[in-house]
Amino acid sequence: MIVIKKIETPIVLFGVIFTLLFSYITYSTIGLRHFLVFAIGIGLGFTLYKAAFGFTGGWRNFIEKRDSSALRAQFLMLALAAIVFSFVIGSKSFVYDGTIVGAIAPVSLSVVIGSFMFGLAMQLGGGCGSGTLFTAGSGNTKMVITLFFFIIGSVAGTYHFNFWSSLPSLGGISLLDNYTLVETLTFQLSLIFTLYLTVFILDKKRNKIIDHNNIFRFDSFSLLRGPWPLFLGSVILVLFNFLMLHAAGHPWSVTFSFGLWGAKLVTLIGVDVSSWDYWQLSYPAVALENSLLADPTTVSNLGIILGALIASALSGNFSNQIKIDKKLFLAAMIGGFFMGYGARLAFGCNIGALFGGIASGSMHGWIWFLFAFMGSYFGVKARKFFYQ
Repeated sequence: MIVIKKIETPIVLFGVIFTLLFSYITYSTIGLRHFLVFAIGIGLGFTLYKAAFGFTGGWRNFIEKRDSSALRAQFLMLALAAIVFSFVIGSKSFVYDGTIVGAIAPVSLSVVIGSFMFGLAMQLGGGCGSGTLFTAGSGNTKMVITLFFFIIGSVAGTYHFNFWSSLPSLGGISLLDNYTLVETLTFQLSLIFTLYLTVFILDKKRNKIIDHNNIFRFDSFSLLRGPWPLFLGSVILVLFNFLMLHAAGHPWSVTFSFGLWGAKLVTLIGVDVSSWDYWQLSYPAVALENSLLADPTTVSNLGIILGALIASALSGNFSNQIKIDKKLFLAAMIGGFFMGYGARLAFGCNIGALFGGIASGSMHGWIWFLFAFMGSYFGVKARKFFYQ
């Protein structure tokens, strides 16, 4: 039985007022595109919280209990996104005069190491890229600590970027560029279906489940109060990512802004990050020079935080706090740092590399998934030392 808690009205009002204020500032100083990106971020944060759509817990549940519900919802999300994105990438945006590009990154040793590191670290930190944002926004103080060290690790990753990018690489491999649309979708959907069926069979054997309904159920469903079924979360996340393609010109991403925030902060204390190779690349150099509000990822991340804040307060859960002891603090610190560092090596996190990469037909997305999941397996084992 789901217990409906009292709405935390002051927190809701704070979130709404701040959202309206930031919307006005974004629209008046930067323009329509960034206002839309912020609005999409609000929707993403609200959805992530209401559907409890986290990769970290879902992967851990399968590793420990063979509970495949979250994994199956993620596979459905990837399948739907792969179909939608395949018809959109390379086309004109309906928001601005530009061409939509996919999340294509190299298939490299750097991605292998970085994704494994990220997968392990997210089990210690307690959240992935998107999970860290929406749980921190919903009032989880431990995840605020994780986010802080996530930022530090991201900056460290940009400092060492030249070394990692010099490791063996096959370069970016886009299925859409090398194969026909039909061939690309056949490969992608066949692989996703195989993975879906595999985890379902393992779940059925271990937990005696009889059907797929646990990700579709609408028991006691409430749009504003929640919780939402996983499948609904999958569909809405694909919808918002589709809108992000047109507003930002590229798939939803999370972790680039963490490195940017950290770079801006250390610049204030006299560190010349502009001399680092990473911040001399064309896009990072422009982002470092401009206002933070000019960075779409920053704007969408702020939207995610506010969307989760409002969603959690509507559910009456914002004020729920957990006691942070030394072990939990250490887990948040280590997990956050190595998620940030690993994300830079792997050209993204579970959103930019996995979700955006696979949906874009980039082979690096599949490499990321494989090694991040392997890292999570060891992260679940290591997690037992910190979480008792």
